[in-house]
Amino acid sequence: MMQYTKENTRVIWWICLGAMAILFLNALRSLPQIADLLISGDGDDLTRLQEVRDWLGGQSWFDTRQYRILPPEGISIHWSRYVDLGIAAFLVPASWVLPPTQAELAAIMLWPTLLGCFAILVIGHGANRLMGPAGAIGALVVFLTWSKLGGEFVVGRIDHHNMQILGATAVLYLSLVPGRRALLGALAGITTAFTLAIGLEMLPFLAVNWGVMVLRHAFDEKGVDTWLIAFSAAFTVAGPLFMVGQTPVSSWGIAYCDVLAPPVLALAAVGIMATLASVVLGKTFRHPLARILVAAVIAGAGLWLASPLLLPCLAGPYAEVAPEVRRIIETQVTEALPATALLHSRPELLLRVLLPPVVIAVFALGATVLMRGRISKTIGIALIQSFVVLGVGLVFALVQIRAANLMSPAVPVLAAFLGYAFVRIPRDHRLRAPAALLLLLAMPAVIEGASRAIAGPAALPKQDSTVDPVAAQDGTFTAAYCRNEAALHEIASLPKSIVFSSLNIGPAILVYTQHSATSAGYHRNTAAFSNGVIAFRSRNDLRDGLASSNADYLVVCVGAGEERVVTRLKGADWPDWLIEVTGDRKQIRAFQVDKSALAREIGKS
Repeated sequence: MMQYTKENTRVIWWICLGAMAILFLNALRSLPQIADLLISGDGDDLTRLQEVRDWLGGQSWFDTRQYRILPPEGISIHWSRYVDLGIAAFLVPASWVLPPTQAELAAIMLWPTLLGCFAILVIGHGANRLMGPAGAIGALVVFLTWSKLGGEFVVGRIDHHNMQILGATAVLYLSLVPGRRALLGALAGITTAFTLAIGLEMLPFLAVNWGVMVLRHAFDEKGVDTWLIAFSAAFTVAGPLFMVGQTPVSSWGIAYCDVLAPPVLALAAVGIMATLASVVLGKTFRHPLARILVAAVIAGAGLWLASPLLLPCLAGPYAEVAPEVRRIIETQVTEALPATALLHSRPELLLRVLLPPVVIAVFALGATVLMRGRISKTIGIALIQSFVVLGVGLVFALVQIRAANLMSPAVPVLAAFLGYAFVRIPRDHRLRAPAALLLLLAMPAVIEGASRAIAGPAALPKQDSTVDPVAAQDGTFTAAYCRNEAALHEIASLPKSIVFSSLNIGPAILVYTQHSATSAGYHRNTAAFSNGVIAFRSRNDLRDGLASSNADYLVVCVGAGEERVVTRLKGADWPDWLIEVTGDRKQIRAFQVDKSALAREIGKS
């Protein structure tokens, strides 16, 4: 391993500062389009902004319901206030010197950029501790050029995924870098707990990384027992504290499966018991298989004891969603699709998400084989652990593409090894030029460019999770409509009311108008999802959706699939409970709902 020196530390600081400068310049380059980026971006970013507004406007820290979706009860949003706190830390000071709109735009520019800077420091310094400055450069190139990783830290991305990736990346490096094992383990335990408090999407990665550390102890790696004890102790304290910090007292005992709650804490307790048993009894059982068996037996017994809490969660987050809604989520929402489905419908997306980590992993494996016998134990362990977590993440991603985030922490480590291996080739060696070419080909930007050429030109919407409510019925997609300033201004011009719309524009209605909405793509509320998708299948579905949501207006986007439903309602089939009030609006068609006529028709049916 390249000697870790103070000189290297100074070098890496300059490298990290350069990477952060690139990140800030990219953010400034996006400044003229920042408002459009937010409008046309992911709906979750818009909903997050509204959640921050509501909290700063007086809504309780412990109350994350979105009351303007299906009012007056609203819908449950399972997101963490800790993310809201970070965004507010920028928004509030900005509001002292800027108008409200400009203050929000400043916050949505600065918050993800700051998280990106933290990620650069973690990746850069972590890779440097493992593989020197060349490794740090390789790792940071991946971060800056792989759209799946660096793209989570661009302007407008104020959802929680970037914080989760940052936390998971920090945990990985805290597991790998040399240093005071007790301190590293404690920091990893706290960071793991915080990452789970933000959301459970990275749970498989964190569990696998933890399991690998237990295996490292089983094979008697020096200092890992200390790391595991510190990790377990820190998580035991931090996990419940982070849960209590964002959960109302009345909900402490509720077995939620989609947030840091008793089921996840019970699962962690099982892991802690198995870990400590392996460490304590490891002094008696010296053979690796014996230590693994001890951990497995204790884990099995713990899982059996915790099964009443854990079994209901095995059905997944969509267990309580209506079957027809669940079918649409699992078969039509892009981020929930398996690789086999994307291969036919979105090949470019599949390639740009999965091809960079696969290529880098293959090249890193080849370099490992060529350098066998010349790799330090520290680097060897880092490679094995990274290959394991990347492999597990790849399996999950093949089942559901959104799980590609699970691979994100490991890919920079493997890229760092490519840089490390390259600088060890003598300048005059015949492999120097081919290796340089392979390094170039391993750059995510090059791979993504090649993937676009392979897949052909594809006009991809910026929202990978969107679905056209009508096209969803036959498996075809269209771009998201009404996600522009002109269309939202036309919607805002309607009298303040409850507006019924497709799923894609529900969050935008919250942020850019004073209206309440009826549609949102969040699994805790089947009705909100149904209103945005199923209601546009037929006249009767639309009627029932309007009635159940107590909507005042129906808004459809010109050219979108839901407009075709309304267009088909002609002549005798035209409902007397819809009164068109579009007027001179160009982007939308608007209909006032005659609730009396609606009630009469429902009463007759």
